[in-house]
Amino acid sequence: MEVSDRFPQMLKAEILSGLPKKFRKEFIDRCTVLNYDSTTQILTQGEKSPGMFLIASGNIEILYLGEDGQQTFFARAGVGAIVGETEAITDQLCAATAEAMVNTTLLFAPKSLLMDALESVEFVKNLVRVFHGHLLQLNYFKLIDRNSPVDHRLCAYLLMFSERNSTIYDSQSYLAGVVGCSRQTINKELGVLRDQGFISVKKGVIEILDREKLEAFLSV
Repeated sequence: MEVSDRFPQMLKAEILSGLPKKFRKEFIDRCTVLNYDSTTQILTQGEKSPGMFLIASGNIEILYLGEDGQQTFFARAGVGAIVGETEAITDQLCAATAEAMVNTTLLFAPKSLLMDALESVEFVKNLVRVFHGHLLQLNYFKLIDRNSPVDHRLCAYLLMFSERNSTIYDSQSYLAGVVGCSRQTINKELGVLRDQGFISVKKGVIEILDREKLEAFLSV
């Protein structure tokens, strides 16, 4: 069975938007399917990227290692997102580390496939559009992390983690590390959001009940 038959939803990925069906199908069919049952590092900061990873299911986390040796959460990418493409095309070293999370499936496009695809102007436009989206997200979270109180930082990350699925399975300890506070503070702030009807918290699972109100709260 062809890769495009196994993962037909990938034909609608943003990186292939607006391209002829034949192009999209051939591109996906030339990708290699990679399945991860446990958290696995697929790109390493300071090393070369072998190509582009397109997320078919699950998530990839982007982590940055600072000069002080501290690893910082940068972003989480979900279905349809891509990583590694910029470094692969430009022969630059990876700016951050990427880890495929548990139960994640990726479609790997080697550098040779990317270079062939670059002959399409529409494909190049899609790459630039994706890169622009990354810049917007970077600027947004820099602003949030630098100037916002804990409750707003928590809301921002809850919204990020629930972009494609309203259910969040991350532990409070994990959220504390991402937000940059204690687990006790996360527990307290989740309780406030729960009491306001924005979320529910049951047995460690967070459910976003009203995304619009959560976004409105964040904008205050």
